[in-house]
Amino acid sequence: MACAANISNTVNGAITYNGTRYDILALAEWVSYQSWRKSGGLNGMPVAMIITQWGFEHGWGATGLADIQATLNFAFQRSACGYSGTYDNSRPSGRNLIFSTLRDGISAYAKLMIEGYIHVRYAYSRAGGNAPGIRAAVKALQDGYDPNYTGPASGFCHSQVFALNSYATRRIWAEHPYPGMDTTITNSNNTCLNSLMYIQKTDPNVYGLPNLY
Repeated sequence: MACAANISNTVNGAITYNGTRYDILALAEWVSYQSWRKSGGLNGMPVAMIITQWGFEHGWGATGLADIQATLNFAFQRSACGYSGTYDNSRPSGRNLIFSTLRDGISAYAKLMIEGYIHVRYAYSRAGGNAPGIRAAVKALQDGYDPNYTGPASGFCHSQVFALNSYATRRIWAEHPYPGMDTTITNSNNTCLNSLMYIQKTDPNVYGLPNLY
């Protein structure tokens, strides 16, 4: 699969936890599959977008993979959302939450994206998936809302409830909302990503990660 080398190194890379290798692709597929299960088969998070968010947050390639392995915080969320983690104040603010286990880290990320940013997976499926769905989902993530979203409001892992359908009711993940994320995924030169513009609909059976739903 053709791709920029650093992107390919992430997509085809892995982290090690307690002596076990975990492929990044399998972890992203697990998150996507959880979103599919939660929706009852109506929508889900595309695998490509999950990996790309991790790449944008940690950096692509070996350095980014090492940081994911060190923090087990896949997209630098600031709250553990009920899972086990500690704050390392030697790291920059907003990037200092370290999860206690891989299961804690990936589960917290999955739950926050799936239940706290519901509009993102709705946008992907509403736009028909594939490249149009990616563009719609990325915009929803960047903006913090989708004006076409008609699903339930969410207060998951927050003191506030967000309707997620207007600027006034938005929920922002990143302070600098991933410029160029959609083109990174859909660029014809990045086949290692744009071949992953799908929702995982079967259990990837990742060791030690039971279904959340």
